[in-house]
Amino acid sequence: MSILKSTASVRRRRGAELALSDAGIGVFGTVFGFLIFMVLLLFAVQVIIRLYATSTLTEVAIRAAQTVAQSPLLGGDVAQAEAAARQSLGSFGASHTVFVWERVDSQDVVLHVSASSPEVLPGFPGWGTISRTVTVRTEQFR
Repeated sequence: MSILKSTASVRRRRGAELALSDAGIGVFGTVFGFLIFMVLLLFAVQVIIRLYATSTLTEVAIRAAQTVAQSPLLGGDVAQAEAAARQSLGSFGASHTVFVWERVDSQDVVLHVSASSPEVLPGFPGWGTISRTVTVRTEQFR
């Protein structure tokens, strides 16, 4: 019986020694997992901000081109439409957006808008600029 008793106490001591030597092992895995989670979270935020900026820029460009196309004077409202578009974009439109009116004639209005995309994570190739070209037919009553 004494043999069984001594073996059990040795097993308990080895388990206690292993438990003490494993202290701190979970820190590396936890930090690594947290960093991966944060990178994925920031990537998701970047995608959402990029989609929002793209849809807002497209909507504002369409509205500006429609305003010019519906104007009674040919190309008369270009400056007003661009000013209204910049105002609706806020600080993003005032500093980061370029409006190029490629064609304003009796057939159609072509507007090219480009802007630098807001970034949360720098370094994604192709995500630096947003570029949209809008074509709206000019309608005149006869």
